[in-house]
Amino acid sequence: MTSNLAALRAAPALVILCAFSAAQSRQAQPSPVRLVLDEASRIADPKLEGGEALLAFHVMPQGAKLPVRVEVCAGDTTVRKLWSGSIAGGVTPQRLLWDGRDDEDERCPTGAYVVRVTGPGLPALELPLDLVRLGVTEIEAQDSASGADDEFQMVYFRKVAAYEHYATPAIHEYVNVARAGEVSDLDLDDGSARPVVTVHTDTATPVLDGSEYAVDTYNYPLAYVKGARPRLELTFGASATGPGSATMGAGYPVPGYEIRVACDGADAVAGEELAVPGGTARIDLFALAGDVGREERVLTVRWQARRTGTDAWSDIPGAQVIPLRFYTLLGAPRFRMDASGTQYAGPWVEVAEYVVTWKAALGLDTSDQAGLTEVFVKGFFGQNGGLPHAIEGVVYDAYPLGGDGGATHYFSFGAWRANLSRLLNGHALGRFINCTDNMGATTTMLSMLGAENMRPVRLGNMSLRALWGIGAPGYTLNLWGSGGHAFSYHHIVTDDGAVTVSDTCMQLDEDGNPLALPCTPGWNVHRPWAGPGGYNDLAANNTVSKHVETLPGLQ
Repeated sequence: MTSNLAALRAAPALVILCAFSAAQSRQAQPSPVRLVLDEASRIADPKLEGGEALLAFHVMPQGAKLPVRVEVCAGDTTVRKLWSGSIAGGVTPQRLLWDGRDDEDERCPTGAYVVRVTGPGLPALELPLDLVRLGVTEIEAQDSASGADDEFQMVYFRKVAAYEHYATPAIHEYVNVARAGEVSDLDLDDGSARPVVTVHTDTATPVLDGSEYAVDTYNYPLAYVKGARPRLELTFGASATGPGSATMGAGYPVPGYEIRVACDGADAVAGEELAVPGGTARIDLFALAGDVGREERVLTVRWQARRTGTDAWSDIPGAQVIPLRFYTLLGAPRFRMDASGTQYAGPWVEVAEYVVTWKAALGLDTSDQAGLTEVFVKGFFGQNGGLPHAIEGVVYDAYPLGGDGGATHYFSFGAWRANLSRLLNGHALGRFINCTDNMGATTTMLSMLGAENMRPVRLGNMSLRALWGIGAPGYTLNLWGSGGHAFSYHHIVTDDGAVTVSDTCMQLDEDGNPLALPCTPGWNVHRPWAGPGGYNDLAANNTVSKHVETLPGLQ
C-alpha cells in the first residue's frame, strides 16, 4: 500500500528552495532553507469518520525557520485560511487537517479545490484536492463465492399485536437512504453525514415506520451456514446535501483517477469493481464461526484511489463503520415438503436467538447436530444451571399444575401444524402445553436451524415410571393427581428413525430405581429407544408402540 503522496507525485519528497542571489551563491553559504512536503490528500471526504484532508510538511535544515501560510482555494477564491505560522527546521512534520468547512464554518460542496502553501522567497505550492462524498447506502447478503446455497432470509412472526410473518428482504438487508421529503441519501438535511443504522435487535417484530414496514432505514440480521464466507454487495450513495440544504452530487469520478472500495475484515473484492455513485461492489468477508450461534461484526468500509493507468492504490482518509449481526446455522433450513408462505422463507430470528442464549448459559458446543440437539433440549426444558425456567415460562398441562388434563394448545392435528408464533409470543394461548406442543416446537425449530431428518415419534399407551414434566417443580409418580400415572399417547422426536429419541417435554429418572422417588435427572438427548437405560425402559412399565411421522408445518 502506498501513501497518499505517491498519488500526488512520483518523487519521494517535494522540496521547495528559498531563493538566493548569484553573488550569495558564489560564497560559502549554509544549506538553503527547504520546504519538504511529506504527505497531501489528493481526494478526501471530510464527512467520513477520520476523513479530514491531510497536509504534512517540514522545513530543513535543522535550526532554520520559515514563515508559512496555508489556504484552501476554490478557483481564485480563498475559502479557508487553514494555517499560518513559523516552522522551525527539523524532520518532525507539521500536520494539518481540513474538515471541509470554510472560514464561516459552513460545509463546502463537493468538487475541485487547491491547497496553496506560500512563504517568503518560496514559489507558491498549489496542491489539487477533490472533495467527494463517499458512503454505502445499501447492503445485500449473497451466497458465498463457493457457490453453495448458504445464505438465507430471516423471519419475524409479529407485527405489533398482529401475527404476520415478515421475511427480511432478499435484497438489501441494510438500507439507509433519504426519508420522504429529505434531500439526499448520504446526508441529513443539515449537511451532516446520515448516521449508520444500528442492528435491529427485536426478535419478534421487524422494523416499522408507524404501522407499516420500514422501507428506507433498517439493518436486519443475516443468516449463513456455519463456516461460510459471507459475500456482501455494497451500493454506493449518489446524492449528498450541500450548502443551503441543497442536493449535490457525490463529486466523483475525479478526472484522471479511479476509486475502489476496501473493507477491514474482507480478504477479497469480487470483480475489483470501481466505485461510482449509485454503483455496486461485492466483497467477500472472512469466514464465520464453525458452530451454530451469533456473531457480531463491524464492517469498516474504506476507499482507495489511483491515477488512471497506474497500479498504485492510495488510501483515501476515513471510513464508514457499519455494524452487522450474523446468525450461523448448522445447514440449510428445512421445512415441511409441501410448505408455502413467508414463515418458511428462512430461520426465525426468535428461534436463532433462543439457541444463542441457551448455548451461552449452558457452555455447550453446537458445531454438530448432536451438540445443537443437546443445547436445544436442555434450553427448551430449562430448570437447570443458568436457565431457571422452561421456554416462555410454559408448564406441562397436568391437573396438579393447574392445567386441564394434557390438552394440545399450540398444535393443530388437522392441519398438522405447530402454532409456533403464539408459543413464542409469551405463551399467548396460555402457559400450559402438552407433549404434542413440545414435539411441534422442537422438530420445527431444530429443522429451521439446519438439523436434518427431524421427525415426530408418536408413542402408544404408556404405564409411566417417575417423570419430571416441563415447568413442573420436580418428579412425580402421580401425574394426574388422582392416582393416574399413564399416557394414552405421547409425542417425542428423532433424527434417526427412532433408533434414538429426544424429548423436551419430560426428564426420566436415572438413579436405577425409576419406580420410586427421589430421582436423578435424566436428559433425553439422543437417548437409545431400546435396551437397559433406553427411553422405553426408563419411561414405561410396558412395551410401548412407536410410529415415526412427518415433519409438521408452521403457523
